Amino acid sequence: MKKNCIIIGTFLLSLFIFFSFTNAQVGPAESTAAEESSAEESGESAAYKTYPVLFEAKHKAVLSAELAGSLTRVKYDVGDNIKKGAVIASVDTGELALKRKRSELALKHLEVQVKDLTNLKQKGLATNDDLAKAKMERDVTRTEIDIYRRQIGKSSIRAPFNCMVVRRHVQAHEWVTEGQPVMDVVSLDTLRAMANIPAHLAVKLKKGSTHTFYVHDLEAEVSGKVAAVAPEVDERSNTAQVIWTVEKGEKNLLPGMKGEVRIEQH
Repeated sequence: MKKNCIIIGTFLLSLFIFFSFTNAQVGPAESTAAEESSAEESGESAAYKTYPVLFEAKHKAVLSAELAGSLTRVKYDVGDNIKKGAVIASVDTGELALKRKRSELALKHLEVQVKDLTNLKQKGLATNDDLAKAKMERDVTRTEIDIYRRQIGKSSIRAPFNCMVVRRHVQAHEWVTEGQPVMDVVSLDTLRAMANIPAHLAVKLKKGSTHTFYVHDLEAEVSGKVAAVAPEVDERSNTAQVIWTVEKGEKNLLPGMKGEVRIEQH
């Protein structure tokens, strides 16, 4: 019995020594691997950093009335797509049209008068002053007609580019003054991403280089190319504004959305 106890004790002691030796060999290796993995992750996060960006339309405009008067029609509304050159709204030009017609009738009379005075002058029946006065009245009337035509041309508000209506300020039949906003439009064909980047990084970005943006509202990524780096550094933040051109593509990217851009740290 005593002998058996000694054998069992010796066996247990041998197991304890074996496992202690094994742990002593494996432990440091595992610790080293974990430290190396942590160092790699830290190095990767240090190599890149994200900065907030704002997306905006490259082409946008506030379309205003160039002529005071009553709007005879406002063809488009918020969300409508408009082709370049299409008439968006028109100001009533009834009175201008009547004034132009009156001047055109007067011009016909003055042209006949100038012709008659020219013939009379050749016969010595009219003076140079009479002919000069008639010519002046004729030329002034021609200028008035040109002015009326130009004003009538300004009565139509046209789309400056392919665009979409984002805001409508007036309704049809309302009176508008010269310079009063009628509609806000934007082009969604090409957008811009804008971000303030630390100056030492911004100056190293090359025009045309591509970066990827994560758009929070879409939970998706879009790409853009550097279009310009503002030639000025903000004194307080020591950042420069960087502008990227972003092709809309199949993404539902809209002006005003926000996101992040990942920039490599140098």
